[in-house]
Amino acid sequence: MKKQIDVNTLSDLFFEFESKLQFFERKFLKEYGIDDVTPNEVKVLYIIGMTNSKSMSEIADKLKVTHGTLSITVNSLVKKGYVIRNRHKQDRRIIILYLTKKSLRVIKLYASIYEELFMQALKNMDQTEVDVIINTITNINQLLDTNFYEGIESDEED
Repeated sequence: MKKQIDVNTLSDLFFEFESKLQFFERKFLKEYGIDDVTPNEVKVLYIIGMTNSKSMSEIADKLKVTHGTLSITVNSLVKKGYVIRNRHKQDRRIIILYLTKKSLRVIKLYASIYEELFMQALKNMDQTEVDVIINTITNINQLLDTNFYEGIESDEED
């Protein structure tokens, strides 16, 4: 027996989640006195911080943005004193990004607020329910790496 999937409710909930998350990130940064970086810039800092040195190409690939878009963000972060940009010693074409001490506070706050968000959201769930959420988000991420939408016909008239 095939289960009925309420796609409209899922779509509505996801859209609401995405909108609230963007608002939450801006509000969070403002409340903690971090008013000189945007949520997108914080994401770049966070990715750099995961290894404390990342090439521009690795970050662009991870964020699914163009190198030009990332360059604009990185230029802003360099001007604001959050990132240091250096060329790779052996291959001068590669640009490596490093965090400054100023960015460490932002990354720690960003990580801690998400940890708290998920701890609160998952606190009353058993491991099976948590595993379902992890599997669902993993599947969505994998789908977004494909062209799953090819062949969907538009309702627009030509």
